[in-house]
Amino acid sequence: MAYSIDFRKKVLSYCERTGSITEASHVFQISRNTIYGWLKLKEKTGELNHQVKGTKPRKVDRDRLKNYLTDNPDAYLTEIASEFGCHPTTITMRSKLWATLEKKEPHLL
Repeated sequence: MAYSIDFRKKVLSYCERTGSITEASHVFQISRNTIYGWLKLKEKTGELNHQVKGTKPRKVDRDRLKNYLTDNPDAYLTEIASEFGCHPTTITMRSKLWATLEKKEPHLL
């Protein structure tokens, strides 16, 4: 769980008053690395707000995959994966949600 903004300000003001990050870490029972991170965050952004981490976009769009599987029901995983530019395991994991893939024997050359 993240620390509140008020608590962060309190710790950093204590560090400024005493000049000791180690002492502040003992008094507030938090690690020095946490305090160093807050100092770095304040120096970088000027604020102590929680860092918002976004999620990266999915490589395989759900609707596009559904449409492709509807249009090409006999396609092999490797063919589908090459169409979407990903690994066959990715296709398996995404399509397990719908149970649309059937196991097929690999075609021989």
